[in-house]
Amino acid sequence: MDRPYINIGLVPPGSSAESIFSEGIQRVKRFMELYRKNAVLINFYLLFGYFCLLFYFFLHWKVTENYIAVKLPIVMAQSVALVLNLVGVDTRTIGPVVELTSFRFTIIYHCAGIFGMMIYAAAVLAYIARWWEKVYGLIFGFIGLYTINTVRMAALGIIGMKWRKHFDFYHEFLWQGIFIIFVIGFWVFWKDKMIRQPDFDDEPPDDDGGPAPGTVPAENISG
Repeated sequence: MDRPYINIGLVPPGSSAESIFSEGIQRVKRFMELYRKNAVLINFYLLFGYFCLLFYFFLHWKVTENYIAVKLPIVMAQSVALVLNLVGVDTRTIGPVVELTSFRFTIIYHCAGIFGMMIYAAAVLAYIARWWEKVYGLIFGFIGLYTINTVRMAALGIIGMKWRKHFDFYHEFLWQGIFIIFVIGFWVFWKDKMIRQPDFDDEPPDDDGGPAPGTVPAENISG
């Protein structure tokens, strides 16, 4: 006795396995074509996410976290005190604590700009560039972002000393957004000004400096 056929929705009525397989192949081809057209952008996003995760776990590894979390705030506090003293504000430090005339604040691990530098480094390493251009970019970005963050913390110290009620707003909202803008701006400047961009529109010359094989000089084209 034949069992009745029950369609559970996996195979449309009237479809054969061959047509379903062919449709799957076409979808794979369309996906591969889409990837081919956007390979540079997709690879950048994938590498950027990979490096962000790698740096995140590295910074939260017990060995590096304990070292960076202790040393970096102290160094940042000394840099902030140096800037404030240069502009005439009497300042001293006790470890990561910055003491002004009538205001004091503590620089913690997350306020030292390390995560902004991490995002910048991930973007530089994920972008298509020569290895020495990436090294230049990392040095340029780390020095620049460290300087910006030092000025940021010094400005917050002055705000806390003179306008205490506005300190939280500038600290939590305004300067955070400004620092993110600097992170993006430094990366865009490095990408546009500090690396040599390949020109895919020009035909590559041959070894003698003439046109590439298979091309015709413009003066020989008529009609």
